[in-house]
Amino acid sequence: MEPSTTVDKLGNLLPKVLARQPGRGRITEIRVRMAFAALLGSELAGSCETIEVKGGTLTIATANPALAHQLRIDSDALLRRLNQEQLGRALKAIRVRTGRAAGSAPR
Repeated sequence: MEPSTTVDKLGNLLPKVLARQPGRGRITEIRVRMAFAALLGSELAGSCETIEVKGGTLTIATANPALAHQLRIDSDALLRRLNQEQLGRALKAIRVRTGRAAGSAPR
C-alpha cells in the first residue's frame, strides 16, 4: 500500500464530517454564532439579545438601536466574511431587529 501524497488538515475535513452528523443544524447554528461573535468582538456580540439561524437567514435582536443600525449597514460585508468561514451553511441574509427578544428578562 502506497502512502498518501496529500494529507488533509483536520480543519479541512471537519466541516464535511459534521455535515453528515445527526443534529447538524444545531451544530451549524452554534458554529455561526461563534463566528459571528468572533467577527464582532465579545463586547458587541454581548449586546445582541439573540443570534439565530433559520434556513439561510441569520437573525439578530439587539436592544441597542445604534448597533442594529450599524449591523444593517454592514450586513453585506458580514455575510461575505461569515460565508468565507465555510460554516456548513451558506447564509443569504441578515435580519436585524431592534428591541428585546421575546421572553427575555429585563437586565
